[in-house]
Amino acid sequence: MKALEFNYKDTALVPAVDLQTLGVQLAPEIKRIQAALPTGYASDYASINLVTDEHMHTAIQAVADEKKRLNPKILIVIGIGGSNLGAMAVHQALKGTLYNDQSDELKVYWADTVDADYIHTIITHMQAVLKAGHSVLLTIISKSGSTTETAANAQIFLALLKRYKPDDYFRYVVAITDKNSQLWNIAAQERFVSLEIPKKVGGRYSVFSAAGLFPLAMLGVNITQLLEGARFLMPELLDTTIERNPAALSAISLAHAYRSGKTIHDTFLFSVALESVGKWYRQLMGESIGKEYNRSGKLVHVGITPTVSVGSTDLHSVGQLYMGGPRDKITTFITVQNPGVSLTVPTDPAYAKFGESIQDVSLSHIMDAIIAGVQKAYSKQSLPFMRVVLPEKSGFYIGQLLQFKMIEIMYLGYLLDINPFDQPEVELYKEETRQILARE
Repeated sequence: MKALEFNYKDTALVPAVDLQTLGVQLAPEIKRIQAALPTGYASDYASINLVTDEHMHTAIQAVADEKKRLNPKILIVIGIGGSNLGAMAVHQALKGTLYNDQSDELKVYWADTVDADYIHTIITHMQAVLKAGHSVLLTIISKSGSTTETAANAQIFLALLKRYKPDDYFRYVVAITDKNSQLWNIAAQERFVSLEIPKKVGGRYSVFSAAGLFPLAMLGVNITQLLEGARFLMPELLDTTIERNPAALSAISLAHAYRSGKTIHDTFLFSVALESVGKWYRQLMGESIGKEYNRSGKLVHVGITPTVSVGSTDLHSVGQLYMGGPRDKITTFITVQNPGVSLTVPTDPAYAKFGESIQDVSLSHIMDAIIAGVQKAYSKQSLPFMRVVLPEKSGFYIGQLLQFKMIEIMYLGYLLDINPFDQPEVELYKEETRQILARE
């Protein structure tokens, strides 16, 4: 077993003096997070303890085993934001974006919007399965237990489930939420199985809680391997020797870039299956770092805008902007060293001039050449970037990547003097929405 590879030297363009200064500034925060490990879920850093909570892991797996015995054909995950982005990211990374089309296993649909057309499509699939006499499992996830979109979708899908399984519908529902939330209490009344998200674990940090692990366990992901990967990297991520700590080095590079006027962080993923990992990170950074006030209550409007690009596709959509446009970005390239399959361009003289030097060459070799070419072009243009290389696309390394990024954001929040654990402005739209609906 080995760790993912992180590189920043000579490419993130952080002067040695700034690296040292920011490293000294960050050291006390690293020690605070280390000190939070024995405290369980008592501190704002609670999520770092999820990967070692064996009691929770056992309970999640037990519920998954119980619900698998119902032999559901479809899993519908009803949640939004941190309640489903983590599970979606891991599932797509390991099972692929075409999973539902190619697999005979339990299919999954993510009900993460109140777009009526989209939700109706999921309802159509669900109704067809229920009409055929098969089962559907609903997983309702809401950290607060009262999210408007989740509540609306849950009631729609529950009504359909009750129509086809009026006597025992409760067996086909799992609720995942804070203890004693509205959803928790409704689940108790309805006899749904409930799994708890620890109070101090925020939604965007909850991928290693039941919010992420239960759907993944249902879908055949080896959650033990995922957690092992996260645990494996933890000593490096909490190392007070900055040069050995990839999360600290990444946070320092991002903080330096922000202070140098680079307010956009692009995560450039050279694997289609990792796109949802980018979207998960987009929420993690957006909600954690975009803040109106600093820790002292001073108005600052701090924020780094996270964007997601997929290679090599987006080299042909936004590559021109990235390399020729405003110098307001820092990039993290994420690549996979060993792809799961090998495909080679065939040799055919008729197509010898259709592309140069590509016949009898593997697609992975072509991709590697593109990645090297892009990074060389960035270097020549003095565009700052970092590189994360996963040895392979497995649960072990995806677990490492997610843990790395969550701790990176904790460090970055400290360096920018904001609270990376709250999201007060998100509540603004929620409250306005509730008032509008109440008046209608």
